[in-house]
Amino acid sequence: MSNPLSSPAKVESDIRRVAILFSGGPAPSANAVIASAATAFSRNGVEVLGIKHGYTHLMAFDGTPLEEGTAYLKLHYADLELVRTSPGIIIGTARANPGKATKTPEDLDDPEKTKPLKTVYDALSSLGVDALVSIGGDDTLTTASKFKLFQDRLP
Repeated sequence: MSNPLSSPAKVESDIRRVAILFSGGPAPSANAVIASAATAFSRNGVEVLGIKHGYTHLMAFDGTPLEEGTAYLKLHYADLELVRTSPGIIIGTARANPGKATKTPEDLDDPEKTKPLKTVYDALSSLGVDALVSIGGDDTLTTASKFKLFQDRLP
């Protein structure tokens, strides 16, 4: 019988760099969720970036390189245990919402309404991010869904 407390098996994936962001109001145990997700990726050799202040810096992207420490943090495996039990939200949070203008599926085909989603996509691409983990409430999850649907429409 295997040890139920042993580390899970490594997962093969093409994902090499992932970004994690927290959006919306503060929530208890936010750091525990962030640290747990980051640990799971780190154990599989994936670099983890913590996007600071939700979508704020991503939505403001203008082509100028995003700065480590200002727009994002590199979440290193060795630091994550301390993060897990720390109060607050290590990467901060904000209510910026790039999906706010898209209300219907048809809106996802409107370049003006999807401009904030495209800006976020460009910002993440500039960082070499392969995947995004969005942590938050209903609005954050709705935005994540809209972002995925928007990406599916890209050439």
